[in-house]
Amino acid sequence: MKDRKFKGAKNRLSAWLGVLLAATLVISGCGSDSYDGPSTATNNPPVAGAATNVLVEAGTLKAWMDQGLLASDGSFDQKVVVLDFGAYAMNPAADPERIKGACRVGKNDLQATRFEGVADATPLVATGEQMDAVIQRLGIGDDTIIVFTTSSASYYATRAYWTFRYWGFPKERLKLLDGGNAAFAAAFPTLMTREVPVPSASTYSVRDLANLNPNLRASVGEMIEVLAALPTDDNLLLLDARGSKNYLGQGATPGLMGGDFVVVDGHPAGGQYLGQGELFDADGTFKTRAEIETLFSGKGWTPGKAVTVYCTSGYSATPLFFALDAVLDAPVQLYDGSWSQLGKYSDYTVASGQLPLSSSWAIDRYLDPATVRYNYRHLTTTSAGYAIETLKLDAAAEQIAPFTGDVLADDSDVNPLANQIEEADAAYVGSGVPVVFPAPVATATAPLAGQSQNVLIDAATLQGWIAGGLVNAPLGGERVVILDVTDSVSYRKGHIPGAVLWDISRHAELRTEGPAPAVNMVATGARMDELIQAAGIDEHTTIVITSSQTETYYPSRAYFLFRYYGFPRENLKVLNGYNGAWNQAALVSTTTAVTPSTFSVRDVANLQPDTRISLAELLDALRDGRGVPVDFRGVKTAAASTAGVFSEVAGDYVVFEGQLVGGKGYAWKGFNVNYGTDNTFKDAATIATALGGIGLDGTQLVYSYCRTGYIASAGFFVLDGILGWPVMTYDGSWSQFGKLSADATKGGELPAGSLWAADNGSYMSVITYNKDATRMQKIEALNADASTLNLLPSDPAANQVESSDEEYQTLPSGNEAPAGPPTSGGTGPSIGC
Repeated sequence: MKDRKFKGAKNRLSAWLGVLLAATLVISGCGSDSYDGPSTATNNPPVAGAATNVLVEAGTLKAWMDQGLLASDGSFDQKVVVLDFGAYAMNPAADPERIKGACRVGKNDLQATRFEGVADATPLVATGEQMDAVIQRLGIGDDTIIVFTTSSASYYATRAYWTFRYWGFPKERLKLLDGGNAAFAAAFPTLMTREVPVPSASTYSVRDLANLNPNLRASVGEMIEVLAALPTDDNLLLLDARGSKNYLGQGATPGLMGGDFVVVDGHPAGGQYLGQGELFDADGTFKTRAEIETLFSGKGWTPGKAVTVYCTSGYSATPLFFALDAVLDAPVQLYDGSWSQLGKYSDYTVASGQLPLSSSWAIDRYLDPATVRYNYRHLTTTSAGYAIETLKLDAAAEQIAPFTGDVLADDSDVNPLANQIEEADAAYVGSGVPVVFPAPVATATAPLAGQSQNVLIDAATLQGWIAGGLVNAPLGGERVVILDVTDSVSYRKGHIPGAVLWDISRHAELRTEGPAPAVNMVATGARMDELIQAAGIDEHTTIVITSSQTETYYPSRAYFLFRYYGFPRENLKVLNGYNGAWNQAALVSTTTAVTPSTFSVRDVANLQPDTRISLAELLDALRDGRGVPVDFRGVKTAAASTAGVFSEVAGDYVVFEGQLVGGKGYAWKGFNVNYGTDNTFKDAATIATALGGIGLDGTQLVYSYCRTGYIASAGFFVLDGILGWPVMTYDGSWSQFGKLSADATKGGELPAGSLWAADNGSYMSVITYNKDATRMQKIEALNADASTLNLLPSDPAANQVESSDEEYQTLPSGNEAPAGPPTSGGTGPSIGC
């Protein structure tokens, strides 16, 4: 395969130049053999003189919709999938409206933290597993035209376009909506909606494509080769899209792996600057081909010249990539590691560079000396504190008072209107025909040695149920369903035979409670029905919860959900030690075939609100002195203990940290024998003794919380499922509670006098405001892997990302359909997007 050969060549830079120059001599759009040529239905004319027809206007997409091509049922020879990629919460109520029929893909679905060169970097190109998950969820196949769009910044759509190009999708099957969702909404406002389409899942894979396109991507090693050759090679052009201040060494590029800034800024000798905004007109559409040619020509571009583009994180450079690749049909590669990776490759130890002196990986020698800025000289101790995340205040919800009175004995004074989640869930549960959960007989268990409850089971017990034919037995009789509570990639890597995927991306939702939305809240009844029915669960089922994750809070969250939705404790079992307790050689990768059930939580007699405490209920309990709140992260009163949870802005925090009135702290990892290695649970007496150290004895009602409600679930499971102690999960947790302030000087967004403000003595015994914190900025560590430091940037072994991707793509396609909930009729795989 030509691309693989040149990427592995001794002189990769020369090989890359040869491939790119040769590309100008062939007809645009030659792609994978697995694609048919485009039909006349989608053979749109070029926009504004573009050299290809990748760019499409809103009217063109509307015409395809009118023809029935958008996610068609197969009556046409191909279909159109609109892929809307952006910084979305992936919640229809919280995100902007979308084009009717468009499938939303979140930021983390098409980017990854990956090891390349000598250290990890982010956000690099998506892995093959990530690509397959998106492709299959959206129903993309070998006859699909993919239209990229976004409601976020324009570079999201172009980043998605580049990602698909890199993975081998031919140019003639990819389109990009000029102006994105804004342009379409302006032209066709009635076709914007909050409805979420439910496409039929496909089995298509990047393995079904002919070739990866590594010539469209520069690794960090290849980027260093470009830097070395740039000053003397007229065939190279390097374009920086970070921002003029960073390019000139007048600003610091942020770190993306946990620190404030990279080591060094400035630009390589011979490099040029071109901001991505210059490519667009005021309405957000691309300029004409002639105008774009003029822009690039002004930076030294000529047809056939090999161009490398980069920015801070591999996003804002992608409009440059698109303009060259799709508008000018010219050779170009994106360096997706960009300056957030490259700016740490320094051997200047005084400036916190971590490479050995004179390392071949150090970029210091390649920088224009007039622009070099070592950021350690500009670090400051700032009293401005930490950036504060928005509350996303719902003005109407804030007007609802949390209480109707002040009854000390119980929560009867909590305003039902302020309890939005539990009120909605209670209305859903019990609205059907009540069913009875028969007491288990074949799956009745005694407590394991040292345990007081019978929820935990060992591997031998589960093996006996498998051998006895109980696992996935026919519906209607006593049976067992094993839930692997994990992500789809981990599930496919290996799970217990017969286990069904319980997808952690779907068992929590963004929902409004109190004055604002919060993340990772309990799933709605409708979502629970989708998950339960897809797993083949009915009232006769004993549910065994396990996980291929090392984090115990994921399976604990599933346990909490079942308890909240009224499943009896005797019908729930947890494999002690999860998948780690199983014979690893016996794990399988094949997806378990499931007969969907029709069971609904509508048919459960009652919701179990005593397993969950809402925000209003917690405020009421705190002011009345009922129960004991326990932070299962441990004691988290210091500044920056709770990072923000919304994806729009990185590196922000809640308004305040602290200790709730009467509160305690206990780290959840202490419940296991050796957390992360041996996740079997300690015996009940040992756990009870440890909790006794913070004043718990089983007589108090515990309110379990953490940052986002996940670790809180681990505390809930131990108290409810191992000790049998009274406990309620506060799933809003500190990412919700810590933003309840009306003090605008601290970053609070509640109106003055709001009854929801919690930063006072009625609710808090210790308060630390993140805006008041004094903090020293820091240079982000490279954390180089010593075993890779002796590699040369030109060494193929240093090109780990592309080597891994080529290996993934060249393996035979398994053509496995992704696990997903059934359609409403239970007739086949279908996943909302």
